Amino acid sequence: MEQAKNKYDVARYFPDGTADSLLANMITFIYKRPTTAINRDRTLPEFRAYYVAQLPLFTHTYHTFTADSTHWYYLIRPARSVEGDLRGVGGRFRTNAQLEMVEFEEVFNTPVMARHDLERVGLMLFEEMVTTGNVDRYLKDRSLVEWPDDRLKYNKEKREWRYDE
Repeated sequence: MEQAKNKYDVARYFPDGTADSLLANMITFIYKRPTTAINRDRTLPEFRAYYVAQLPLFTHTYHTFTADSTHWYYLIRPARSVEGDLRGVGGRFRTNAQLEMVEFEEVFNTPVMARHDLERVGLMLFEEMVTTGNVDRYLKDRSLVEWPDDRLKYNKEKREWRYDE
């Protein structure tokens, strides 16, 4: 596990300290919006301070960058559940030179788990996702992947999870 943490440490890819800025950009699409924001304007500068303030709630656990300019991520994030308060989320994105997300997708969310379980399960799912581009072979196991499921899918254009209509 320690080797994986070093191998997939975000600081390897962003040694200049821009990792926090990158994480704030990711949180913009992963976390709840400020109460005065709507989906399409959540990236406006007036909301940036809200997302930056959420940084301590997130752990950028695993990150890698592939030859096709895709960033792959796995975060431990806050969750609202009677089972606990943390879940994992994995996905991919591409940025421009200013680290703005030009493409963004959440590939999976784990169920709520203890942090050490999220690190262990997250590593397995993260490596599967980077290798195959998905976690499809784990989708039937609800102890590993909560979303996507038969009804809830990620909409890349809206950059949010949506129920089938």
